Amino acid sequence: MRIALIADTHLSARSPECVANWHAARRAVGRLGADLTVNLGDITLDGQTHADELAFASRLMQQWPTEVRCVPGNHDLGDGSGESPLDERLLRAYSDHFGPDHWVLRTGNWTLLGINAQLLGTDSSQEAELWRWIEEQARRATDHAHTALFLHRPVLRSSSSEFGRKGRYVNRSAAERLLSGPLQPTLRLVVSGHAHQYLDTTVEGVRHLWMPSTAFILPDDMQTRIGEKLVGVGLLDVSDAAARFDLWCPDGMKRHEVSALDFFNASDAAAPTIQASTA
Repeated sequence: MRIALIADTHLSARSPECVANWHAARRAVGRLGADLTVNLGDITLDGQTHADELAFASRLMQQWPTEVRCVPGNHDLGDGSGESPLDERLLRAYSDHFGPDHWVLRTGNWTLLGINAQLLGTDSSQEAELWRWIEEQARRATDHAHTALFLHRPVLRSSSSEFGRKGRYVNRSAAERLLSGPLQPTLRLVVSGHAHQYLDTTVEGVRHLWMPSTAFILPDDMQTRIGEKLVGVGLLDVSDAAARFDLWCPDGMKRHEVSALDFFNASDAAAPTIQASTA
């Protein structure tokens, strides 16, 4: 199966530059022959506070050339991680527009799991239900299975200096459970967005891919550089035990810096919380 990967599209009528880059991604995916696209969250610019952006992004997604599966980001339904349960109204609104917040697909020897990273670390009934579902999918794995996990926030911290950082990563205890818990025997690949940086590294047999945003980068004075700051679309081919990845920067996709975009410089009431959520 050939899977296109997009992340942090930040779609809104307030962000025409992000929409233009999204169209460049759409045209590229149409040419690349993908069977499926996974959107890794932050589909909207600020759908958690601007409900119209959910509908706006949903209409654009209907133009996409492949089947699409999405996982939610903090800009789509809020940030419950480590603080409180997510708002059920936001969860329902997300599902109405983009489908379930967790899902499973199987192709050959591969199990593809998409999960809602915003639930991890909330100690809520919502999180407990998600863990039960993950454990059930792990029990269904065969001896020769390989699992790929798709979620918004990165699981692997790039260095010990990152352990105290809040906002960028999955809650630490939840990350350990994902990597060392029921998925561990079959987990081969973790694909995330959120950081607006590209990173490809393998640790203890698990490959971690940080997908860059299609929309924009954050300049170094706003965000520590860990990976490569670029924009692009990923192409993941999974077959048998292999997973091949290529990164593309399509024609027409511009490497915007967020601080130069009009929506970022709007009034405090209207500007999205980009810096706090990805720094």
